[in-house]
Amino acid sequence: MNSGENLYEIIAGNIRRERKRLCISQTELAERADVSVDTIKSVENGRRAMSLDTYLSIVQALETTPLALMSREQPEQYIERFVFLMNRRNEREIEFALHMIEQLLRGQDNYLYE
Repeated sequence: MNSGENLYEIIAGNIRRERKRLCISQTELAERADVSVDTIKSVENGRRAMSLDTYLSIVQALETTPLALMSREQPEQYIERFVFLMNRRNEREIEFALHMIEQLLRGQDNYLYE
């Protein structure tokens, strides 16, 4: 971490980014996480820390993992999200998802590099 950015700032930015990625308002996130809107606003603005229970409720509401919201590195965040989503699937569904990703990446590579 650089000197100007602490863990609370990283988490606050990641919560805001994930909420926007899901196209939900602070109010909707508060409802999903069963916390107050003021809590979400304060956390996203870095004005307050939160309890572990609140953090885990927000993590679940954002459909991500605790580690992903602590990470500055976006690729890790995407890997964590993928793992989280695949934990809900059976082996056949995982194989299908991986096959589709491989096909998409091959198509992208053919388009971009040929």
